[in-house]
Amino acid sequence: PPVDNFVTSFKLVTPAEGTIELSPKDGEIFHLARVGLGCLGIVSEVTMKVIPAHKLVEHTFVLTRDEAKAQLNSLLKFHKHVRYMWIPYEDAVIVVTNDPEDEVSEEEIEEASSASNQERFLPLTNLLAELTEDTKEPFTDEMMRGMGFGELRDALLAINPLDVGHVKRVNRAEAEFWRRSEGYQVKPSDQLLQFDCGGQQWVWEICFPTGQYSRNSGHDMELMERLLLEIEKKNIAAPAPIEQRWTSSSSSLMSPAFGPLGGLHSWVGIIMYLPSEKENQRGDITEEFKERYCRLLRRIGQEYT
Repeated sequence: PPVDNFVTSFKLVTPAEGTIELSPKDGEIFHLARVGLGCLGIVSEVTMKVIPAHKLVEHTFVLTRDEAKAQLNSLLKFHKHVRYMWIPYEDAVIVVTNDPEDEVSEEEIEEASSASNQERFLPLTNLLAELTEDTKEPFTDEMMRGMGFGELRDALLAINPLDVGHVKRVNRAEAEFWRRSEGYQVKPSDQLLQFDCGGQQWVWEICFPTGQYSRNSGHDMELMERLLLEIEKKNIAAPAPIEQRWTSSSSSLMSPAFGPLGGLHSWVGIIMYLPSEKENQRGDITEEFKERYCRLLRRIGQEYT
């Protein structure tokens, strides 16, 4: 469920009524103000329903686009958390599932990827070394040894972030990185479910209904198919990933996931990184993101929201 569904009560500081406390017994006003975006007052205190700390089993693997579409409904039914990461210009979808450790048998938990970090990062480090070999500041093995995945991707994109051919090469290297990173890991839930931004970036996200949990309408895959087609047709310099998640409906009236009980909503987020401090480059990326990329997602998304 969306996180607002776990709110059981909250205090709201209002201009007319002072501080008031709302809970489900207050009916519609509670569901309206719970995702009120500050329209009805300032939230000063929130009480939430939580669950005991627990560990999750995370499985990361790569599918083709056709496989991702075909397997989606079974993945949503079988796993507690599912995330798709689509890679523009590549026939690769990174799938990340998470399930409580006590709900997964030991036989199902395979060993994590046997590849070392150096082996996993090779597609990125090799490309970075190749592209900077003849520059004034080439990246050496020693310089790249301490860099993480996000840092390597930023360094690659910073070379020419709005050149479609260059972004395609970076996306191809990222797809190979994920293929080498397939496997399982078991960690506390707060570590696996937290959002890893991976550097400065622009993000635009939409949320839309896609039928019911028991019967997906297929709008989630239809939107992604159209979005990727338009990105690749219009040659938008779209880096990876386009992230897609799913939640049940929310009972909060102003939530983008508001809907009937049993409803299924999909969240799709596009991204463009700000990989350097160069003002001109950051301005060009911002304009491209807002004027072309966001408008594209907004135009397509309006047909489903």
